[in-house]
Amino acid sequence: MATQNQRDNILKKAYELWESEGRQSGRDMEHWLRAEMLISKKTKPSARSRKAASKAKPATKAKAKSSAKAKSKPAAKTKSKPTAKLK
Repeated sequence: MATQNQRDNILKKAYELWESEGRQSGRDMEHWLRAEMLISKKTKPSARSRKAASKAKPATKAKAKSSAKAKSKPAAKTKSKPTAKLK
């Protein structure tokens, strides 16, 4: 059974869906069920995603190295065209 807080979150999300789809009447159950599904996905990670998260390695070092390389490269120089000689 959903708590009052969960129902409030579902109600808000269903309202957002209703507004985003042009406030059409007669689709309240569809919006409610879709909101319920979206809210439950946010609050309950699946067993598969928990396993993936536990196996995931932090990528902070790799990102730091690649950004350091990108910062250390000098800007490309553009060649200017020669100007006409004045007599």
